[in-house]
Amino acid sequence: MPDDINNGSGSGKQDDNDGEQTLSPIAILVILIAIALVCVGGYFLLMKLADVSREEDCLLAGRRNCAPIEVPSRR
Repeated sequence: MPDDINNGSGSGKQDDNDGEQTLSPIAILVILIAIALVCVGGYFLLMKLADVSREEDCLLAGRRNCAPIEVPSRR
């Protein structure tokens, strides 16, 4: 009888997942959206840092009028 107690055959409850929990589809969707937002934000931050770096390089080279020139669109 001690073997029956150790293997849990008399309890009626068995854990099929071995203690693992799965995420719901909504939780997975929220995580994916958060990752996408971080990637988009990182891209815009990287582009802004590149613009600032180009302007700083221009200024450190001793040049003037380093600001980007905005050309109005013709219609």
